[in-house]
Amino acid sequence: MKTSILLAAVAASALMTGAAQAATIFSQNFNTGLGANESLGGKFSVGGGTVGHQGGVYTNNEYSFYQVRLDLTKATDALLAFDYDIVSEYGYDAFNLAFSTSGVFGPGAMLTPASSDTYYNLSGRAATLLGGKGYSGTQSGRATYDLSALAGQVVDIRFQFASDYAALGRGVKFDNLLVTGAMPSAVPEPATWAMMIMGFGLAGTAIRNRRRSLAFG
Repeated sequence: MKTSILLAAVAASALMTGAAQAATIFSQNFNTGLGANESLGGKFSVGGGTVGHQGGVYTNNEYSFYQVRLDLTKATDALLAFDYDIVSEYGYDAFNLAFSTSGVFGPGAMLTPASSDTYYNLSGRAATLLGGKGYSGTQSGRATYDLSALAGQVVDIRFQFASDYAALGRGVKFDNLLVTGAMPSAVPEPATWAMMIMGFGLAGTAIRNRRRSLAFG
């Protein structure tokens, strides 16, 4: 009887938690501005369905950023993807991504993209403010970052740009941010239902048998 009741308890627990399912944690196309969990700094602004340099130029010794707070407390893994377009002085003006779980940012807390073939060594003020590597020169595409190491936490992600001498270019723009991850599902899988039914069935049978034996004992 104890075994049957234990099976029922395990099944009920599985029913409550459910299996992890892929889900959209955050998305942003900048068509309607920023949300309460987003902020801007420096020369960045929102316009035309993008965030970044909207005026077509950037300035000397600039530091600008777009920042978003992500609630990954229920996630078991997470992936960030976004479109970018940068035209800047190669090696000296660049952007990269930093993270913080305390609200304090520094060049030591950099995120590394899944594909780093266009992630270059930096020099000058960009290296001082951003760290050793970033997206620089003239390039565009879709970048992806694995945030699984930050799962289970609330984390700030900062898209940051720094310039040395703005000799040429129009800076950087970002669009179509998407964060996906595995989240607990409230709907149990068929196997969970089967375990629950079997467990409660066994528990019920054991209780009836015990009552019958007591009645004739």
